[in-house]
Amino acid sequence: MSDRAKTSDDLAQSAKAASMQAFVTAMGYGVAYITAATCIILLNKYMLSVTAFHYPIVLSSMGVLCGWTLALIGVHVTKTVDLSNHADLTFAQWCKNVLPIGFFQGTTLMLGNMAYFHLTLSFLQMAKAASPAVLFFVLYFTGLDKWHTNVALGVLVIILGTLVASLGEMNFTWIGFALIFGAEVTEAVKNALMQFLLANKKFSMWEGMYFISPASLFFLTIAATAFEFKHMRENDAWGMMVDKPYLFAAAGFLGFVVNFCSLGVIKNIGSLTLKVLAQIRSVLIIIFGVIFYHDEVTILQMAGYGVAVVGFAGYNVAKVQAKEQEILEQRREDSMKKPLLPS
Repeated sequence: MSDRAKTSDDLAQSAKAASMQAFVTAMGYGVAYITAATCIILLNKYMLSVTAFHYPIVLSSMGVLCGWTLALIGVHVTKTVDLSNHADLTFAQWCKNVLPIGFFQGTTLMLGNMAYFHLTLSFLQMAKAASPAVLFFVLYFTGLDKWHTNVALGVLVIILGTLVASLGEMNFTWIGFALIFGAEVTEAVKNALMQFLLANKKFSMWEGMYFISPASLFFLTIAATAFEFKHMRENDAWGMMVDKPYLFAAAGFLGFVVNFCSLGVIKNIGSLTLKVLAQIRSVLIIIFGVIFYHDEVTILQMAGYGVAVVGFAGYNVAKVQAKEQEILEQRREDSMKKPLLPS
């Protein structure tokens, strides 16, 4: 076997190992994300629908505030987060690269929580079927991801399955649908911008949280001031926060875990995988909705979600193969530039 053939085989093996390592790391974040995201959605549904705390914007801000607080502690108290790589980040650069992410993140959280007032818990998750398609095309047209036919087919199967599962909804409202669709569009744009920030600008996950969280809080505070703070004072909602602090502490912590783990998935394997994981989370939430909120789910809907799970499996296989091929091609290009013998 020639030296060049051996080099090619070695590159293939190392590319496969590197792609699998990234995938396993991302799936670790993914499991934590699914667990925390399922818990926080159920908690938000309970707080907004069962308790007297009907303020989705303020509730949305708690996870962001918790994450920023922990990032501040890591930077300024424990010194475990190093910002030296971005010490030269100017306010103008922050406004250009980070502030738009804060706007879309805050808008996503706000619209998503407002939709709880208009749609059932189960249908809310089914309505998110289009989110992988939205993100897939956002990433493709912005140049942040390449077109891979097998990956696209996996996403298509997921969408078809979840669309079939959503047929027959008896409590449909256009307001609720507009809110959740708006949340999916803004989240797709946010994830595309965040993928660019984490990968192209070389931000770590903690750095991303440190810089993005205040931007999100800025827009959420504006919205809460315009729509909620006055009603909270009139209805003594602040008193409820004092009476049941454990609910709000849990909402803040779970929100932080979701945000942190979503950054981990995006950084290691891309934001489209995050949306597919969200579909699996949706299945779990639908089950909880049927058990605890007595949502009606038909056989057709269950069959549709079965198809979606098949699409999810196919997507993951295609994504690993695509990433492996990209790494292999890059390393082959690098090896061709190096001489086989030293000069």
